[in-house]
Amino acid sequence: MANALATRNENTSIFSSSEAWGLAAKMATSLAQSTIIPKDFQGNANNALIAIELANRLQVSPLMVMQNLYVVYGRPAWSAQYMIAMINGSGKYDFELQYDEKTDKNGKPFSCQCWTEKNGRRVTGPVIDMDMAKAEGWVDKSGSKWKTMPQMMLRYRAASFFGRMNCPELTMGFYTQEEVVDIGPDQYTEVQDVVVTPVSEVEKSVKEDITANANSVDFEEVAQEVKPEPKPEPVPEVKPEPKKRSTKKAEPKPEEDHAPEPYVSAKEDHIPEPYVSAEEDLPAEWM
Repeated sequence: MANALATRNENTSIFSSSEAWGLAAKMATSLAQSTIIPKDFQGNANNALIAIELANRLQVSPLMVMQNLYVVYGRPAWSAQYMIAMINGSGKYDFELQYDEKTDKNGKPFSCQCWTEKNGRRVTGPVIDMDMAKAEGWVDKSGSKWKTMPQMMLRYRAASFFGRMNCPELTMGFYTQEEVVDIGPDQYTEVQDVVVTPVSEVEKSVKEDITANANSVDFEEVAQEVKPEPKPEPVPEVKPEPKKRSTKKAEPKPEEDHAPEPYVSAKEDHIPEPYVSAEEDLPAEWM
C-alpha cells in the first residue's frame, strides 16, 4: 500500500509539472474568493494552494481539507474528528477504530487505548491515561477540556497517537488541533535572527581547514620498475632413435629340387641344311 500511495502522490502532486502548477494556482485563486471557507483561506490564495496539494495527496476534496485544517501557532493541524474519519475511511483496516476504556476507583474515565485489526491481526496504539495528561500539563492549562470532558479527550488523544504510530501516511505528520493547544506555543515559535552564511565564505573556510590539516610533505611518485617478461625456454628437438640392426643371421633358404635337364649335343641340336648350287638357283634366261 505504501508503494501505491507514493505512486499516487507523485502523479497527482501540483509540483509534478508546470501545467499542474498553473492549474492549481487558478483553482487556489478561485477558492480564496469564497466567503464560506475558513478565514485562514479567505483572500489567501497561497494557503488555498497548500490545501489543494494536501487534498491531492489524500485524494479528497480541497474543501474538506480546508474545513478540517486549522492553523495553530502558525502551524497546520488536523481536527481530531477528521483524523479519526481518515483512518476509518482509508480501508487499511478490517473495521473502524475501537476504544478500550477503563475507569478509576471513583468510576471516572481514567485510560483509553485505540485498536483495530488488519487481516485478522490486532493493531493497537499507546495507552493514554489521566496520569500522563497531568504529567504533561494538559489538565492544568487554562480552559482545558480535560477537566470537563475527560472521556472525549482520552479518545481523541488515543486516536491521534494511534494514527501517527500505525498510519503516518494518512496523518502526513500533522498533530491534531487539540494536541497543539495542549503542547503550547513554545515548540511552535518561529526561529528569528537566523544568520545565513554565504556559499563563498563556506568554501573559503573549507579551503583554510584543508590547508591547516593537510600533510605538508609532498609525496613523490615512485615509478614502478617494469620487469621484462621472461622468454620461454627453447624446447629441445627430439630426434628419432635409429633402428637397431638385427644380430640374427638370416637362415639360408632350402634349395629347391630341380631335375637335371637331359644333355643335348651341339651337333645334334643343329642339323645342316642341304647345299644348293647357285647355278641351280638362277633363272635360265640369265645363263
